[in-house]
Amino acid sequence: MQLFGTDGIRGKVEVVNVSNEDALSYYLEGRKLTPILMRLIGEAVAIELINRQNNLNPKIVIGWDNRPNNIQLTKALTQGLAIQGCDVHWAGEIATPGLHYCILESGYDGGLMVTASHNPAHDSGLKVFDELGFKTYPEREIEISNIVETLIIEDRELDDVFLDKLSKPMMEFNGGEKYQNGLKKRLETIQEMWNIKLENAAELGVIPSNGLLLDSSKGSNVSWLSSWLSSNGLNSIEQSSNCLQINLNCGAGNFSPTDKWSWDNLESEHVLLQSIKQNLQNIDKSNSGQIIAAALDGDSDRCLLFEILEDGSGIGVVDGDRIADDILQAGVLRNPQKNWTLAASIESDLSLTSSLKRLSDNIEDLETAVGDRWLSLALCKNSKPSLIQSNDFPGLIGCEDSGHIVLPISSSQNEWGLVGDGAMTLVFTILARCVLNSEGANNKFTPGWKLRKSVKGVDRKLWDGKNELSSQIHQLAEEWFVNNSNSSKLSNVNINGSKSLLLLQGEVDNLPFSLGIRNSGTEAKISVSLRLSPGCKELISSEPSELVEILCDHLSRNM
Repeated sequence: MQLFGTDGIRGKVEVVNVSNEDALSYYLEGRKLTPILMRLIGEAVAIELINRQNNLNPKIVIGWDNRPNNIQLTKALTQGLAIQGCDVHWAGEIATPGLHYCILESGYDGGLMVTASHNPAHDSGLKVFDELGFKTYPEREIEISNIVETLIIEDRELDDVFLDKLSKPMMEFNGGEKYQNGLKKRLETIQEMWNIKLENAAELGVIPSNGLLLDSSKGSNVSWLSSWLSSNGLNSIEQSSNCLQINLNCGAGNFSPTDKWSWDNLESEHVLLQSIKQNLQNIDKSNSGQIIAAALDGDSDRCLLFEILEDGSGIGVVDGDRIADDILQAGVLRNPQKNWTLAASIESDLSLTSSLKRLSDNIEDLETAVGDRWLSLALCKNSKPSLIQSNDFPGLIGCEDSGHIVLPISSSQNEWGLVGDGAMTLVFTILARCVLNSEGANNKFTPGWKLRKSVKGVDRKLWDGKNELSSQIHQLAEEWFVNNSNSSKLSNVNINGSKSLLLLQGEVDNLPFSLGIRNSGTEAKISVSLRLSPGCKELISSEPSELVEILCDHLSRNM
């Protein structure tokens, strides 16, 4: 049994009083998350932690976002942890990366974030962090899941009065304040390292003179991030304050990395596109490449930017691949001798990693599974997550095109952690663009072609990347490329951390392409992602989107 998906536990919250057995079946069979199950998960996390650390009284910090039922889930989680002897502290409503700051600063044995990221507000879930601020990996998640199963079959009586007493933390503190202090320190480090300031962004044309439109997805950053950025020199105006709830018609979760809009085609219920349309008279459409808006996701661990297209015809998303490229370019310009390592997921643009020589010979690239925890693990260059030893800022960056950017964070003198932080991604990218504009540099990669499409409402148990259905998909893809290009066999590539992934690679006239099919870790859907390197599409006689449609149709009929 496995309770965890690609990025933690997620489900639709049902505040009902059910048996332990029903709480588990609700989740496994219907993706319904109850406080009862959350209490059991709290116990399991505590037992696994006590056994692993040989510490009978671990200190755990919990944070949560502003979903309507998160307090009930947090109390249940606290009960489970306390039953097994943990000291539980509450950091309050906070962004996911903010919890990471709290763990590192206060030396907790672990942290738990109650959130469902970009999922709708009726969902919630859990992300589990270790004492270094790294997310859990499958081995621990399997162990925690197995302990939950064991707890359910035990014959135990837990008194309601007893549980009620355990639902309160040993201590509460303002985690958001710690988060803001941490952001301030990181901002000062980068500004000093690159000799540039956020206040230079408007005069260098990186953002409009009247400020940046900011969409915090009605998450925990909505009340302070805009004013914090403005007080540090980057004039920004929050747009999601009046939205009804987290992620509803707001935030990065509603956008695709390849999205573009003409100025006449901004009709949308999304608050950010509405705001851009209302602000058109203040936008100088000739400023190609200018960043006019930014969107975080619900728990603020990722960010997408929006810039004026090169031909001035509208706006387009600056995805995680482009963000990483901007940061690398700026880093190389400021320190040409510095070594960098870029970790990019299997859904990143093939052209990003294949063209790094245009920037420097001192950039190493790594390919990882989808999920920012795999980016972090690859950058650690270790079999398990660990702090990075370095006297100065390590040249490390991880990226997913969805806007997850992993960057170093100072843990202590000469030690660095790694964290994905949407607010810091925004700051880092604006400063990188300031460096590029001040130097008159523009050496960005030529993007390839890519398309990602999901099939919803499927039974994920029917796909594992290795079974008969997987072989059928492999054959269909291979036949399509043979019939429409001079490609022959497609090779099957294994990637650490992607158990349900079928990753096929091939070439058309020495130009590489990649096809990935994988289950969603949190929803009843499967995704097909096709990536072509620059020039490859022109050597194929049919539209590549045709193949994606063929594969999605086959998966829909057979799952």
